[in-house]
Amino acid sequence: MKLSTFQESRIGGRSYNQDRMVTAHSRESVMLVVADGMGGHLQGEVAAQITVDLMSELFYQQATPTLSHPNRFLVNAISSAHQAILDYATDQRLPEIPSTTVVAAILQQGMLYWCHVGDSRLYLLDRQGMRLRSRDHSQVQRLIDQGKLTEEGARTHPDRNKIYNCLGASSDPDIDIGEKQSFDAGTSIVLCSDGLWSQISDGEMEKVFIGRVVSQVLPALMNVAERRAGRTGDNLSAVAVTVLDDGADISGRPDTLDTLVMPPRHAGRMILDPNLELMHQEILASRVAAPAGKKT
Repeated sequence: MKLSTFQESRIGGRSYNQDRMVTAHSRESVMLVVADGMGGHLQGEVAAQITVDLMSELFYQQATPTLSHPNRFLVNAISSAHQAILDYATDQRLPEIPSTTVVAAILQQGMLYWCHVGDSRLYLLDRQGMRLRSRDHSQVQRLIDQGKLTEEGARTHPDRNKIYNCLGASSDPDIDIGEKQSFDAGTSIVLCSDGLWSQISDGEMEKVFIGRVVSQVLPALMNVAERRAGRTGDNLSAVAVTVLDDGADISGRPDTLDTLVMPPRHAGRMILDPNLELMHQEILASRVAAPAGKKT
């Protein structure tokens, strides 16, 4: 696959960043993940980091070079991340379990597989406009679905930041599996935290993508969202790709990816400090089995 790529996270008006994101790829499969550690919850950034780290490790073990069952992979990986968060809280004797949202996508063999927990979003846009948008697991989305609230009213509703589904909760997360979608050249897939989408309407998102790729659009959208949110704005993060024609010449362009040429790698992992890095290595060692024939 040849892709235009974008990946960035900004602190916004907060004192630290609880968002985490990752891009991972094999020769024939790409995974995108955004996790938003829940503000107000102890060590939300740790829950988000565990999620992207563990999902990345599982992807690299199983995408050889494709995933046999992408939806099953996503559900199992997210469930494993949820359990790893609970185990970490128990091991560290935390008074409160860290929590995070997650939205994840797999691009493979011309199909998009995706799922989410919470209110981090996925957008799928093509030449005809916005083809789909994930539905938030939030109180205001329920009111919208019931016809009791408009999208515009949701922007200022006092419960706009309340979600009812996350990783790290006492009950198992309700993993929302999206219907798989075909894609071709010109299709853009955007995953982002609420710090971005809360400031950008669906109409604006759809309009700016017409005839453009993610590397042309998202830097400006991040600027607009950060400016609109002001000094009290949330962290804002996005990881996104636009599918390019197989014959496109992308040599020398740093904002592109050719999965057949570039070796598989991690991208965009945000490590907090050496102690946290060591903690993640210990979690991954306990949660991810080594491939057959490989010593741990």
